[in-house]
Amino acid sequence: MHADIPCVAPVTEPEPDDPRSDLIATVHNNSRSVIEAELRRLSRRVPWLRSADLEVIDGALQDLSESLILRPLRNAPQDAAPLLQRLFGAVTDDP
Repeated sequence: MHADIPCVAPVTEPEPDDPRSDLIATVHNNSRSVIEAELRRLSRRVPWLRSADLEVIDGALQDLSESLILRPLRNAPQDAAPLLQRLFGAVTDDP
């Protein structure tokens, strides 16, 4: 990734009383990894983009991640945690 673009830490710390908490942090970290990989790819493909340009793109992608994925996860009922974990987590079905 471009050296001037900082990595964003998870927005929330896992809370022991909320079963969704670890999942939200994991999804946030996964989203950041995807965004950072795309910014690296974009900076290689379009080398004339300035740091300020990449920061705008980073902010837009982060806003999309927040509004389309993370906010709905935070607002989901706690009893939906098992379903959300299956949708967004790294759950595998062991035979």
